[in-house]
Amino acid sequence: MYLREPCYDIDELKLENLHIHTFHSACGKPEMQMESIIREAERAGLKKIALTDHFNDPDYPAIEYNKEMKAEIDALGTDIEVLYGMELSAYGVGKFLDRIEINEALDYRLYSCNHYNMPYWEHPEEKTPRAYVQHQIDIVTSLAKSGRADCIAHPFIGRFVACFEDRQLVTNEMTDNEIGDILTILKEHNVAYELNAGAILGYPEFSKRIWHYGKEVGVVFHMGMDAHTLNRIDTAETAENFKKLLY
Repeated sequence: MYLREPCYDIDELKLENLHIHTFHSACGKPEMQMESIIREAERAGLKKIALTDHFNDPDYPAIEYNKEMKAEIDALGTDIEVLYGMELSAYGVGKFLDRIEINEALDYRLYSCNHYNMPYWEHPEEKTPRAYVQHQIDIVTSLAKSGRADCIAHPFIGRFVACFEDRQLVTNEMTDNEIGDILTILKEHNVAYELNAGAILGYPEFSKRIWHYGKEVGVVFHMGMDAHTLNRIDTAETAENFKKLLY
């Protein structure tokens, strides 16, 4: 598992990219091979990366794939620290797609709490923005208390809730007190909040609220580009946008 020290310096956080998909993920492009990923990370000056392919099938051979990728990267030789993780699925309140033996074998356990576009994902009974906010809060709360997660991927955004044309409706429903409370729970249970590139650029006002209250609470932030292509491994340009949107 991995949890960095609390840091609120974007220039320091940008030295890590802890959300990278390889060609093993359906969303990962064929170019996302081990050598290409490592060489691009080296060019970008990164110190640490995490490989986080999607775990959307209970029978997905996560450990076997990670061992294969580690062997290939070890043979390349690099000074970059590589975490072999997964983007896991907390698909309902207290519902996790990964078995505990898989969870415990990972270096980095990045959990999605809102992939409502997946057919197995639990939805709230009422299809309202308020219900979806509460559902995500309940999922993240149960996940944090379970001890299974190192970080929450793109938390609380409404991008995957197809029943609303305006996906901002979900995040706009979240109150400042709710933000403070859930960040406090993450802090208390040593779970990081992901500074996800797509989430911050797509939901800047909400992200600014998260950043403000996160610093106040003392929550740990991790940088994650959610890279599906090689040009998303470098964090530099996105970090400059983060400074404009969050500071």
